[in-house]
Amino acid sequence: MSKAASDTLEKVSNEFEGEVLADLQEGRGQALAVVESAKRETAEAVAKTLQNAAKQAESLRRQVLGAAELKVRNEQLEATEEAVSGAMADAVRAIPKVPRARYEKCIERLIREGIDVIGPRATVSCNAKDREAVAKSAGKLSKGAVELQVDPKELDTIGGVVLTTGDGTVRFDNTFEARLERMKPAIRKEVAALFGRKK
Repeated sequence: MSKAASDTLEKVSNEFEGEVLADLQEGRGQALAVVESAKRETAEAVAKTLQNAAKQAESLRRQVLGAAELKVRNEQLEATEEAVSGAMADAVRAIPKVPRARYEKCIERLIREGIDVIGPRATVSCNAKDREAVAKSAGKLSKGAVELQVDPKELDTIGGVVLTTGDGTVRFDNTFEARLERMKPAIRKEVAALFGRKK
């Protein structure tokens, strides 16, 4: 083989080797870029997964905490209601123990309150036990513009009175049960305040 052919062959071989090396270098660069991209994507995916896990953990923590707070609140409400019911039951049990003179003054005050609410002309209803005290108070209070009549029908109540206007359009329930029921929110508030102080 001639020198020119040998030089040409060597030149072609060197060019081919240069192109192959350039292609290999480019392929290596692309492979490294793919590896770097894969690392970045993997790191981002791991970070996103960790972030989602943290969000789920926080959400679960809040749910558990909320459920616990709700449970405590419900237990506190139940305890409050039990205390209110107990206080009301104690008040009802104490009524028969009130001395008669004091009880009669209480009945008179209940009738006066009723007169203040519905006016001076009324029918007063009560239970059989209170009829004597109601009749006595109604007689005492029926002066001037005040006209009170004792209803012959008996009320089913532990005590107290119900006043009704002559035409029956206005009724004021001043029985002990009704008064206790009206006092329930205030009693509940006081009991709840007591529970709040124990914290």
